[in-house]
Amino acid sequence: MSATYMIARAISGACIPMVAFGVTTVPAMAQRYDPFSKLGTLGASGNPLDEDQPESVTGRSRPEYATVPIQAGSLQIMPQVSVSSEFEDNVYAQENNRTSDVNVTVRPRLSISRPSEGFAWSLAGEYEATRFFKLTSENTNDYAFKGGLQYQVGSTTTFQANVLHSRNSEQRSSPDSPTGIIRPNRFKLTEGYADIRHSFNRVSLQATADYQRLTYRDNFNNLGEVVDQSFRDRQVYTGGLIAQYTMSPSFAIFAAGSANKRDYRTRIGPVPARDSTGYELALGANFAVGHLMRGTLRAGYLRQNYKDPTFSDNKGLLLRGELAYYVTPLVTLTAKIDRTASDTGVRQAGGYVKTTATLQADYELKRNLIFHLEAGNENRNYNGIDRTDNRFTGQVKATWLLSPRWSLQAGFSHRGQDSSGVSSGRDFSENRAFVSVLFKGL
Repeated sequence: MSATYMIARAISGACIPMVAFGVTTVPAMAQRYDPFSKLGTLGASGNPLDEDQPESVTGRSRPEYATVPIQAGSLQIMPQVSVSSEFEDNVYAQENNRTSDVNVTVRPRLSISRPSEGFAWSLAGEYEATRFFKLTSENTNDYAFKGGLQYQVGSTTTFQANVLHSRNSEQRSSPDSPTGIIRPNRFKLTEGYADIRHSFNRVSLQATADYQRLTYRDNFNNLGEVVDQSFRDRQVYTGGLIAQYTMSPSFAIFAAGSANKRDYRTRIGPVPARDSTGYELALGANFAVGHLMRGTLRAGYLRQNYKDPTFSDNKGLLLRGELAYYVTPLVTLTAKIDRTASDTGVRQAGGYVKTTATLQADYELKRNLIFHLEAGNENRNYNGIDRTDNRFTGQVKATWLLSPRWSLQAGFSHRGQDSSGVSSGRDFSENRAFVSVLFKGL
């Protein structure tokens, strides 16, 4: 996915205080509601009885640095623009013949919202233009348009819906991106998500529905030949249900399940359509260990059944969890693990099972200066071919809040991939360094 799409999700998600690192509880709309929280995520609901939890470094309120939106009657308008420059030492993510370059990215964004305790809505649009100094074929123009609403039915039921349409550029370092193409892969994503939540006494229920449509543009190699990407075009339908019982202010158990259907374009050629149906079933808990450790963990079973006999089914352990340790008010440690079945752009494979584990640390050196460290590993076990990828990522980043309108950020990241098997992919490593400035409001 493009940086526009991922960063927009990350920024909007960071604005929402989390409860036990699941989905937020029913909030006061004007203070917490953001319809652009991550679309399509089936998470455990928060513990509604737990109101005395520590704040994380990144989730802590900083009123003196909070941007005040433009007020137009009942509407709130928030313009912003970020400008960043990044150095990459291996733009094409190759094992040999590394090529480096510097790029500049400009990202304007405008959001309009109407906060309300009964009915709230929001609209936003953003554009991202990236320009390279030497490798102009890597230049990209991406955009995203989003809309969302939330409706409170009485005091115990909440309905929300979100829509998204975006054009994105696939990173060269993605395992799904083929080598030898003349420019980054481009694709469009249309997504709609809705959920309804109802609580009574200690029981809460959440039902979700998600629709995605992805359409990829064909590419070209250095000889001018077409590199087909249409075999990746698909529509994905997902529905889910979570039932949770809160046993105490520090412990809640839940059962979660989801089912999906993935429809690909009909294929006439060497790559069969990868239509499939699948499901996930899990039991889990939101919990606290003392006052300084909070987490959520689910374990269960996942299965993805492919229609074409060319591909074997993906199945096995489902594991998803997040644990936060509030070492001090100035230091937060977070560990995450996720194991799930995903689609792929590798032609011969039906998909893969991905296991991701990360560890991150946030440190508030000063009220307005936050350091972020992160290290993680991603393992991809492909279905239908003998290939396993291991990808390591490390990152250090600093955010400096200068004022309610201005902030600076700088960081360095390292990524490496080791691919093994008869049909192994490429091995590579890359380093990136960036600096960016963000302006919000007027």
